[in-house]
Amino acid sequence: MVASGESRTSGGGSTKEAFMTFYSEVKQIEKRDSVLKSKNQIERLTHPGSSYFNLNPFEVVWIDPEVTDEEIKKRFWQLSILDSFFPPTSTPT
Repeated sequence: MVASGESRTSGGGSTKEAFMTFYSEVKQIEKRDSVLKSKNQIERLTHPGSSYFNLNPFEVVWIDPEVTDEEIKKRFWQLSILDSFFPPTSTPT
């Protein structure tokens, strides 16, 4: 039987245990990265092959790292217009 407020995950552990494991991993990454200087942080985020944990900003806005500043501004503007139609905090009815 599962305690109130907890549900079982497919791995046999509780949702709370899974969250705590994830949270622990995030804290370890934060601690490891806290010693990096700004230039190192930018390189970590933008190097080829960076993944979700790196939160590559170019992948977030679906552009190639080699594009011009003007193209970056254009893409950001396009996405911000979409955001006004579909705000991230809105819930479907």
